[in-house]
Amino acid sequence: MAESLSVLLVGHGSRDPRSAAALRDLRDRVAVSVTAEACLRDEPAPRVELAFLELSQPLLEDVLAQLTGEVIVVPLLLATAFHAREDLPGRVGAALADRVDLHARISPVLGPHPLLDAAVAARAQALRAAGHDSIILLGTGSSHESANAEAAQVAERLGFALEVPVVAAFVTRGPDVEAAVAAVGLRGARNPGVVPWFLAPGLLLDAGLRRAAELGIEAAGDTLAADSRIVDLVCTRIAREHSALTPVP
Repeated sequence: MAESLSVLLVGHGSRDPRSAAALRDLRDRVAVSVTAEACLRDEPAPRVELAFLELSQPLLEDVLAQLTGEVIVVPLLLATAFHAREDLPGRVGAALADRVDLHARISPVLGPHPLLDAAVAARAQALRAAGHDSIILLGTGSSHESANAEAAQVAERLGFALEVPVVAAFVTRGPDVEAAVAAVGLRGARNPGVVPWFLAPGLLLDAGLRRAAELGIEAAGDTLAADSRIVDLVCTRIAREHSALTPVP
């Protein structure tokens, strides 16, 4: 490509420093994949940056101000809610309004995608191997019903694959852990386990896991950003947008 290419991964941000650290680690692993030509075959390999929408540094606008050429923006968001629908595209558009030296394409969010489902399934299967007879998929919760519905659809697909009850629960908005326990109980389950529907650790996840622990419910280990499948998923998002930027011979 004639213009320089950058990749900008954009996370939500958190007051919990573990969240930014997990996404920096994800950025580093994506950068290795890009350099190894797992995502693209450009020479030289694009730089891979990380920014946040709020609460963590650096902020989106600050990183965009340092870039020129073409940038592929990949939202590190699991579902399409306010930040993906309005906040991110609006802020990217505003940052580029007076820029003739920078052009951006924004990829879809991470979900839905088979690689994301597979990362969730791996955690659920570990709980099943430990003797749990059902799964609670624990997410943040959103005022956008469609975002909560996406988590519920992941739970439905997971339940079909594992042939056990799987129900979505949310920390802030939507059915909570208690409601999910009741829901799987109505289907005969007595020993649910929790799989975090979170990309990175944070205060909201801690709150949800504390409530689950109070109910005697075990949770799976790592959040999703630690899974190698998420690196592969980010690479698919990068490659898709890159193909739209690359002229067809």
